[in-house]
Amino acid sequence: MLQQSKGIKVLALAAVVALAAGCASNSSVEKAQSTADEALRTAQEAKQTASSAQQAAAAASAKADKSQACCNEVQSKLDRVFERSQRK
Repeated sequence: MLQQSKGIKVLALAAVVALAAGCASNSSVEKAQSTADEALRTAQEAKQTASSAQQAAAAASAKADKSQACCNEVQSKLDRVFERSQRK
């Protein structure tokens, strides 16, 4: 009888350990899922920020190109004026 009682205690202890391990696993899975969800949100925000930055850079580049074209045109006009003044 004593051996049966000891066997039952061992089985009960094993059941408690198995349940505790199962709960820990669920908790770990939930924590990992939460971390993954947060990482996904952060990545989506970063993607949106990068897209906005790319659009701003493209707009700045277009403005710079326009400004450079204007500068080149003014330089050409100045060169022509200078050449005319040298001829006189």
